[in-house]
Amino acid sequence: MTPTDLGAAEQRLWTAYPHGGWVDAADTAAPAGDGPAPSVRAEVIRALLLGAREPEPGQVAGLRLRNARITGTLDLLHATVDSAVVLEGCRFDEPPRLAQSTLRSLRVYGCRMPGFDGAGMRVEGRLDLRAGVVAGGVRLDRARIEGEVMLGGALLGEAGDGLALGGDGMTVGGGLDCGEGFVADGQVLLRGARIEGPVSLEGATVRCPGADALILDRAVVNDRILAPGLTVIGRFRMFNATIAGSIQLSGSRLSNPGGMALGAGGLSVRGAVWCSDSFAAEGEVRLIGAEMGANLTLDGAVLGNPGGSALTLDRATVTDVHATGMTVDGGHVTLVGAQIRGRLDLRRTRLGTDGEDVALDAEAATVGDSILCQDMRSAAAVRLCGAVVAGSVLFTGARLAARDHLVLDLRLIRAVELLLSPAEPIRGMVNLEHAQLGVLGDDPERWPAELGLDGLTYEALKPELPATSRLRWLARDPSGPRPQPYEQLAALYVRAGDQAEARRVLYAKERRQRRGRPPLSRTWGALQDVTVGYGYRPWRAALWLLLLHGIGSVAYAVSPPPPLKPDETPHFNAVAYATDLLLPLVDLGQERAFNPAGCAQWLSYLLIAGGWILATTVAAGVARALSRP
Repeated sequence: MTPTDLGAAEQRLWTAYPHGGWVDAADTAAPAGDGPAPSVRAEVIRALLLGAREPEPGQVAGLRLRNARITGTLDLLHATVDSAVVLEGCRFDEPPRLAQSTLRSLRVYGCRMPGFDGAGMRVEGRLDLRAGVVAGGVRLDRARIEGEVMLGGALLGEAGDGLALGGDGMTVGGGLDCGEGFVADGQVLLRGARIEGPVSLEGATVRCPGADALILDRAVVNDRILAPGLTVIGRFRMFNATIAGSIQLSGSRLSNPGGMALGAGGLSVRGAVWCSDSFAAEGEVRLIGAEMGANLTLDGAVLGNPGGSALTLDRATVTDVHATGMTVDGGHVTLVGAQIRGRLDLRRTRLGTDGEDVALDAEAATVGDSILCQDMRSAAAVRLCGAVVAGSVLFTGARLAARDHLVLDLRLIRAVELLLSPAEPIRGMVNLEHAQLGVLGDDPERWPAELGLDGLTYEALKPELPATSRLRWLARDPSGPRPQPYEQLAALYVRAGDQAEARRVLYAKERRQRRGRPPLSRTWGALQDVTVGYGYRPWRAALWLLLLHGIGSVAYAVSPPPPLKPDETPHFNAVAYATDLLLPLVDLGQERAFNPAGCAQWLSYLLIAGGWILATTVAAGVARALSRP
């Protein structure tokens, strides 16, 4: 190629290259109808970049071109370019081919291109594609960029394979900037990419409806991800990605209705994850097994995935979960097996809808501080069964309901304190079976209609109520008479030094258990109840003895029995005779000396039988009382 073959703009570029001067092709436009348009052939640019002209002595060569139409294909496949390349406001007729090329730096700012193929390219400095329009997408698969990759404000279409930005396995020594109004109408693929600096997606839009839209699976970012105001239509994937800093998604909108909006299972984040300030997700936010070195913040977030999980944190590890004011409009939240080193804050959350069975499932979760559910509103069941909480579980001011019978499932939970003081009576069942609590606080005015209490243990109850009130509390257990809840309550009164209240509880236990026994056992139980109150009412035996003794004494005083041996019979004493008949182990010599007949004989049988029954029931009751508080 010789200078005589060049057009006006090309000639200027040919002249400016050796000293790195700027060429604005618009300045070379010929008068209307008097010459060619300001265009530059791609082969001219290629020739210059591959050594057609030597740098001027004492100058740094470089190609700097503005406002040109570049015709033909700029083919630098496998080429090595030692000079800087700067193109601004240019329009390419064909996609440039830079695959496997090596460049010092490349700036293609505000240019329009049918596509950009930089797969496997090497750039020693910065790759700047800001504010460009690339109809067929940008390919940077396995590229190695030592500096920053800048795509801020770029508008990318998708190629035939659906990719708008392909960066599979890309390595970036600096940051990746896709903010400032970046739009991708197609998939952004950064799978396995390694980026040493921050990744910015602030205000960006990625659209790939119903498919994988933004993919950072197995990506490594040795800084933070800044994506406030990000919009993703389609799936946002970060499976097994590693982020050395934090992830900022506050104010972002992720939309993949009926599917997964954000998938980050196995994600490792050294810092915090921010999804607050009206963060919205249509579809599941899935963080199964994610490890977060700091907080997950969902304050004010709006999530929804009707019929499925809106937020999945199963087996995730996080310092704190802050979700104050979060709204789940369809779907449920699950934290099964999650490990929260600090606090789970669900104050003022709005969970569940009328069509959901479960609003929150934190089965077997471990919480290093407290679970805060004050002023929570839930229209479906809340499950914390098997959770281990080092602090308190607070439901103060909560409004809980469920479509099914079970509203609050706290089976097997372990916590220092559980406070059930809802804003209104819980409409359904609260199951506390086999829970282990330090303090259980509740509100007698807002007890649920049914309480599962079998196996529940606690050290204290608040408020401190008399046994009559707590017995009404125990009676709400729908599983029927179980001994353990009564024995646990009685033990509490014993520790408080109130033996009378403890006996009252245990007496109520025996009476309630009697209802489910066989007829013979019920009869025997009723007899013990009437006579000695199962050993917890011993004064009843004395009353029965006094009554029978009085009847016998009066009857035999009015009609003394005849002596058995008149010559050897002692003087008759009606009181002593009645005592001799009534008390089995007492022998005053009266019973064997007289021989009653007729009604007097039947009365003697009654007194003897009554004495034995009272003695047996007293013995059984005393034994029971000695074996219980």
